[in-house]
Amino acid sequence: MLVVGLQGSPRRKGNSRFLLDTFLKATASFGAETRMIEVDRCNILPCKEYTVCETKGYCPIDDDMPAEIYGLIRRADLVVAATPVFFYNMSAQLKGVIDRCQTFWARKYRMRWRDPRLKTKKGYLLSVAATRGNNLFDAIHLTMQYFYDAIDADYAGHLTYRGIEGPKDMARHASVGEDVQRAVAGLLSPLSDRKRLLIVGPSGTCATQIAAALVRSRAGERFDVRVGANRPGAHVNALAVKAMAARGWDIAYEVPVATEQAMDQWRPDLVVGMGLTADALPDAGGTLIRWDLSDTLPDSLDDATHLCDLIDEKAAALVH
Repeated sequence: MLVVGLQGSPRRKGNSRFLLDTFLKATASFGAETRMIEVDRCNILPCKEYTVCETKGYCPIDDDMPAEIYGLIRRADLVVAATPVFFYNMSAQLKGVIDRCQTFWARKYRMRWRDPRLKTKKGYLLSVAATRGNNLFDAIHLTMQYFYDAIDADYAGHLTYRGIEGPKDMARHASVGEDVQRAVAGLLSPLSDRKRLLIVGPSGTCATQIAAALVRSRAGERFDVRVGANRPGAHVNALAVKAMAARGWDIAYEVPVATEQAMDQWRPDLVVGMGLTADALPDAGGTLIRWDLSDTLPDSLDDATHLCDLIDEKAAALVH
């Protein structure tokens, strides 16, 4: 389970940062892997409205969004945005990230590609404001509602605080610790009870990614799925991406991890091996299943589509 924090404040030690730090530490206590993106320290250009995403599904701007941030947002089970209030809205830095996520809106509503994690993917807001106006957070809530819809996440709630101006005001807040623990428990308790499924292959770039997406799409509320590889590839096979896109699933941003790393970080309940001999599979101490599928990468889109059909049958049997 991956939790990604979008730190929208330009201050490294401000109240928003304290709140997000506290939140991510609480999610780590539930066994989540956490990543914080400090957007003010990233190379993120504003949206140039090239509209390439509207027709081809990707953003042509060469910066940290396609290099890292799109992938982290796509692979996250929970995306948490933290921001101070600037003129009754979020920081310009965070707004820049959200504007660039028009790419996800286009992939969803123009290309008709969905995140296989959509059954369980959630979004959350953390925000602080110096003043106490009744409408302080209204604009931020509206923006977050549409942002989380674009990335296929359910806007699951928020923690917002008024009258936070001094540098240590959040740290001194009487209820913030309990507030965060309560919020994180509500968000992650259902996800932490899922069975841990590790799907392992030689490179983790084709059949394993197809299988992971199909299990997530069918039963993401029951299985926490990761892909491991003996020799991890750099990116998902292009024909596999196209074949799954034809089914409406977006796997372009997935990446495998080394099997040893996956086993060290996360002890699976079930391991499925694909394209590997029995002696090449990890000893997980739990249930081990070997699917007899070739590791040969598809030569054509028809081959990739056929592979999706074969894997879909096995994924359905595994889930049911």
